[in-house]
Amino acid sequence: MDTVDFNCIFCAIAARRAPAALIYENEHALAFLDLHPIVEGHTLIIPREHARNLFDFDDASGQGVMRAARIVARAVRATYNADGMNLFQSSERAAGQDVFHFHFHLVPRFANDGLMGTRDGGERITRWRARGNPARAELDAIAAHIRAHIATG
Repeated sequence: MDTVDFNCIFCAIAARRAPAALIYENEHALAFLDLHPIVEGHTLIIPREHARNLFDFDDASGQGVMRAARIVARAVRATYNADGMNLFQSSERAAGQDVFHFHFHLVPRFANDGLMGTRDGGERITRWRARGNPARAELDAIAAHIRAHIATG
């Protein structure tokens, strides 16, 4: 496991060398909004130290990432009154990974939202699709709203 990869955008975010709509951080992990969200509230959770994928990070980073995922999931659920939540991860290109720094996607879900994995008899979408490209100010406002639910929850 490398500590930092200077060519990695997520390492740059963790080092505060690149902007992100930060929602939560702990000693081992950060959570911030996805720039190309599937739905509003779509959050990425990363270890602070560079790890290419699921096979490359240490236990402390893994525990920190899961702690962050649970805290942020509760806040996102409270913010959007979500009916469910997806937490997913892809390791290596064959699995769909396109940023090679381990990360989870946390996606709030709603009954009949039409996204992949629904079991309500509706059309199954076979791949995730970004639903927009919010401006920085919008992402920052969304992050602040979710952070408020962490502070009160």
